[in-house]
Amino acid sequence: MLSLIEYLCVMQFLVVLGLILTLLTIALIGMAVRLFLVKNGEVRGGCAGKNPMMQEEGVACTMCGAMPTEECKSEEAAT
Repeated sequence: MLSLIEYLCVMQFLVVLGLILTLLTIALIGMAVRLFLVKNGEVRGGCAGKNPMMQEEGVACTMCGAMPTEECKSEEAAT
């Protein structure tokens, strides 16, 4: 049998675990709803030209090949 202190520790652990799982579930449901609401399930802002750290380094985007000073080439292809 569990003593009272052990029982309270287990219950406290279960409450914290429940809160963590609830927050994680809400976040995942929020991302899923966003994918359903956005046209074609696209996610914006994937180009390195929109990332300030990549702009400083002058690295080309690995997704579309655009340099930081250029517009995203994958957006041009979609329109």
